[in-house]
Amino acid sequence: MNRRVFLVTGAAATGGLVLGTSIRRRRREPGPALVPGPFVRIDEDGTITVTIARAEMGQGSRTALAMLAAEELDADWSKVRVEQGDLDERYGPQFAGGSAVVRSSWEPLRRAGATARAMLVAAAAARWNVEAGACRTEDGTVIHPPTGRRVGYGELVAAARTLAVPKDVALKERSTFAIIGRSRRNLDHPAIVTGRIKFGLDTRVPGMFYVSIERAPVFGGRPAEVHADRARAVSGVRDVIVVNADAMPEFGGNNPRPANGVAVVATSTWAAMQGRRALRITWNDRGGRRESTAAMRDACARLVKRPDRWPTEYGGKVAAALAAAARRLEAVYETPLLSHAPMEPMSCVADVRPTRCEVWAPTQNPEYVRDAARKITGLPASSIVVHVTRMGGAFGRRFYADYAAEAIAVSKAIGAPVQVAWTREDDQRHGFYRPAGYHLLRGGLDGAGRIAAWEHRLWNASRGHFLQWPAMPGQELNPGELSPDDYPFVLAPAFRFAYTPIQSRIPRGQWRAVESSSNVFVSESFLDEMAYLAAADPLAFRLELIGRQRQKTNPHGSYDPARMSHVLRLVGERAGWAAPLPAGRGRGIAACFANESYVAQVAEVSVTSDGAIAVDRIVCLVDCGIVVHPEGARAQVEGAITQGLSAALGEEITVAGGCVEQGNFDRYRLLRIGRAPKIDVHFVENGATLGGLGEPALPPVAPAVCNAIFAATGRGRRIRRLPIEPESAERS
Repeated sequence: MNRRVFLVTGAAATGGLVLGTSIRRRRREPGPALVPGPFVRIDEDGTITVTIARAEMGQGSRTALAMLAAEELDADWSKVRVEQGDLDERYGPQFAGGSAVVRSSWEPLRRAGATARAMLVAAAAARWNVEAGACRTEDGTVIHPPTGRRVGYGELVAAARTLAVPKDVALKERSTFAIIGRSRRNLDHPAIVTGRIKFGLDTRVPGMFYVSIERAPVFGGRPAEVHADRARAVSGVRDVIVVNADAMPEFGGNNPRPANGVAVVATSTWAAMQGRRALRITWNDRGGRRESTAAMRDACARLVKRPDRWPTEYGGKVAAALAAAARRLEAVYETPLLSHAPMEPMSCVADVRPTRCEVWAPTQNPEYVRDAARKITGLPASSIVVHVTRMGGAFGRRFYADYAAEAIAVSKAIGAPVQVAWTREDDQRHGFYRPAGYHLLRGGLDGAGRIAAWEHRLWNASRGHFLQWPAMPGQELNPGELSPDDYPFVLAPAFRFAYTPIQSRIPRGQWRAVESSSNVFVSESFLDEMAYLAAADPLAFRLELIGRQRQKTNPHGSYDPARMSHVLRLVGERAGWAAPLPAGRGRGIAACFANESYVAQVAEVSVTSDGAIAVDRIVCLVDCGIVVHPEGARAQVEGAITQGLSAALGEEITVAGGCVEQGNFDRYRLLRIGRAPKIDVHFVENGATLGGLGEPALPPVAPAVCNAIFAATGRGRRIRRLPIEPESAERS
């Protein structure tokens, strides 16, 4: 009996009602359960368990997803529980990224709850010999108003299990919601604060060994000679394995292989780390030492005078419009490589045997873990089980399967389960970094102070090139970091943006609000500069500009300028935009449209006479359509703002000689709690479809703060390069 059949049979043996819906057609499996691979389970004691198929990495989505099913089920929230689903194709896509978890689950989980409710109502109606339409539900109870009879869901489970699963069910109107949009306790918080929730690093399986890996210090390097005698002599060390990543098959586009390295296998993490320290390795850097962030910047600066690789132009010719402009402005903006720096470094447990592979992975993308396991082991997907564990942060880093591939490869080599655990230094030096960027902007104003021309050119080493994104059919690949998504509207009568790639071995990948975190800083900062050039108030300048825009549909959503104007006006009101401030203090504003949500922010900043910066307050207005879980939504926005501010003030990855220079938090400067500002978050609800919340509040932070610094310094200090306070600067 496999694990799935055991769980399904076990649930049924306790008298449970198992229900589920999926985007895909489901296969029926033997057993008494109504639908295999369930989203919703109702037990005879009335407990409702919602299976969450998407990964939880601290974003609080498990509670929001449970609320979707509970709403349509008219559940008693005190009886709702959640459990994490393993990788199973019957759930549909299971990745967590792109601020899409709640949006993509909006209909499937609501439909699962509605299906369960319909079956329970039918069972109650049959018991009472009345029409199902004459019954209603509330708080886990079916009620027949004409007679006053009522029965709890748990009492109906046995009868409901005998009914056919309805193929089509009606979903509630928004006006009838009693759970969605209301404050509810986070289902995971009690277990988190008592330490009962297990994270990836907490995973233990019988007979497991512990592994620490010394990876190539230079990007693209590999071990030329390995002297492991001293390592093997360390007490507890059982084996030393070369991880030859170059020999691994490609996992597929957007799923990079790990770095080459040497793994020490031991009976404890301590022994593995001590054995790793005793290794003596000669590395072949294969030319990787030529890599540096300084060389990348120089390459970008040299390309400025050359034609762009991928230009996009709307309206009139920018060059002519700039030449005819009454006033002109040109500026270079730069953004750095960024690390994810989750509090829980990478880890994975794998158990590979000749006929099966089982993996316990804190992953945002279990499908990628399975793909890596299939390529490394040669086993079919049906012989691979991926358990998704809780994560202590991710921010895009755990979208890839490199760390899981290491565990799978080592387990296969020794024929026993292993846990690969990274150190903080491993995590900092072997990540997939948010790409850096070199931006040249030029703008021109007409005689009335309106933007007549706008040009934005970007040079960088993109994540698409590194991740080997496939080209669209019939098209040349443009894996650029600047696209129509970054400009949801045509900003000027003569409007142009362009992208040119450079080559680099430095790993690049996902990051929270990947492109927007850079491009919104650049565009919203330059927009502020244009407002100053026009001698206009920055908020009024934006509102006038947006008032001339038309609605535009993009591949990832439809932009509505009226909604953007609304959040800008409201954030100005809530922040007291027009209220005077004392000398040394200033306000800055910025906004963005990302993941189908509209966000506007005002930052209030103090700058002392010696240049020290304090961010005192950030006011944020969000229009994401519908807010499912208000407390979780607020936490998401506050977290995004905090991370955006941390990146703006001090975070930067630099590379010299092919190696990352920041090994820990002494040099990779995360925001400390003493510098965190007061954050005011406000939501605008308009009944529209759901927008994302995990990422959209991050991009406006840096430009709002930098624009506020400009105002606080009497328009004397314009920040065009991040971080604002590089490591070389004196710390405040």
